[in-house]
Amino acid sequence: MRVIVADMYMRTRSETIYTSNSTDICQQLTVALGDSIIISPSEPSYPVLSTENWSRTAWKRPSCIARPSRTADLQKLVRRLTGQNIPFSVRAGGHNPAPFAANIDNGVLIDMSNFNHTRYYPHKSVATVGAGGRWRGVHNELDRYNVTVVGGRVLDVGVGGLILGCGLSYLSDLYGLTCDNVVNFEMVLADGSIVNANAHHNQDLFQVMKGGANNFGIVTSFTLKTYNINQVWGGIKSYSLDQLPALFAAMQEYQSQPKKDLYANLMLQAFTTNASVGAVLNMVYLKPVVNASAFAPFYSIPTTGDTTKIQTLTQMMSGQRVPDLTRWDWFITNFRPTASLYQKISNIVTKAPELAAIQSTAGGSFAIGVQPISTNLIQKGKDHGANVLGLNNVNQTWFVLDAGWILSEGDAIVHNATRALTARIEDASRKEGVYEPYKFMNDASWDQDVISSYGVEGQRKMRQAQRKYDPRMVFQKLVSGGWKLPKGN
Repeated sequence: MRVIVADMYMRTRSETIYTSNSTDICQQLTVALGDSIIISPSEPSYPVLSTENWSRTAWKRPSCIARPSRTADLQKLVRRLTGQNIPFSVRAGGHNPAPFAANIDNGVLIDMSNFNHTRYYPHKSVATVGAGGRWRGVHNELDRYNVTVVGGRVLDVGVGGLILGCGLSYLSDLYGLTCDNVVNFEMVLADGSIVNANAHHNQDLFQVMKGGANNFGIVTSFTLKTYNINQVWGGIKSYSLDQLPALFAAMQEYQSQPKKDLYANLMLQAFTTNASVGAVLNMVYLKPVVNASAFAPFYSIPTTGDTTKIQTLTQMMSGQRVPDLTRWDWFITNFRPTASLYQKISNIVTKAPELAAIQSTAGGSFAIGVQPISTNLIQKGKDHGANVLGLNNVNQTWFVLDAGWILSEGDAIVHNATRALTARIEDASRKEGVYEPYKFMNDASWDQDVISSYGVEGQRKMRQAQRKYDPRMVFQKLVSGGWKLPKGN
């Protein structure tokens, strides 16, 4: 049944009925905007641009690719597309592996990569960042001033997708999610108008954009708060896979500290189908302090490698690597941590039969990511003007299950196996009474119901904003990819 659901999704989203209209509109757009902005399939740059997405699961064949560099051109583009009911997709960095989240068949792909500026305003302690930039460029520019933002942990990830999916940062325990550190969204609405959403103007749109994905418009730039953080202690500690139970026990102790040290942040990853890689602990202390006591639960566990040292935060993040596989899928689940649950999860992710199904595909690999979330992170969202995520203010773990493979023949097998592994963990957390409903969009798979996890009130606010800012539901009907607001009153 699950294979059928997956296949149905692929078929429904790809067999759009607008093929001829999409081709016609591409010709019109070329006349209106010029061939330097509109890239057709016959042009040499098209193959590279259409496959710029990080995972091949998101590779599609758009009718043409639009690459505006000015807001005025983007406005013209949106007016033409919406005026003729042409389906389109919007891509910032293209890191999300979800099919059609940032690409399209038989429609227009809007590539935002030319909106890639980073401008620092020290008198306001903010930076304006283009929605099509990458975090490497943002962090490198701000390093010149010894400041940073609550930004991406992986430098090649795009700015727009991370923020619109909420965004988790090594600074989040201190200052909240990335979306909670936005002080202004500059965006183009479905009618082609440009608006600013902030604490003083369009406050309702400002709130729903913090978790709103691509449901309301196309963001051109974000204004983010900056912080005086540059030199840190951090890096990667590596472990053999047989240390995973000890690492889970240390994680539970780390998360149970009565007063969380907000300058300490980490993420545990374990490659449970690849003992040669084992487990890695990405850890950072946001001051130049060696071996901070906050990480004491981990210090006694033998390592196979250690790159921790005093360095800039950007240097620390540049040491992280992503396995070289061509296709990816991931799932998210959330729970309040307990020692007994971590023991059960350790058993599931190393012994469950679904692991063999993943490994049966070409290059099939599986990994987990353990992301501890503190109550301060959640409170900061409220302090910064509130979001629509509906997070319970308790210490929790955002647990991600990653699967990578090589060939498209394995898509349904891997997706369904990883989904089943997620269900096993959720069943265990429900039985312990520690399941948390919120699903972190940046780590969610395409068929996880993310926005429903925000709760009734968050969805109500989003529907109100949708009726006001996108009354024709353009971003529901024409922009088919991504996580959409469920139907309701």
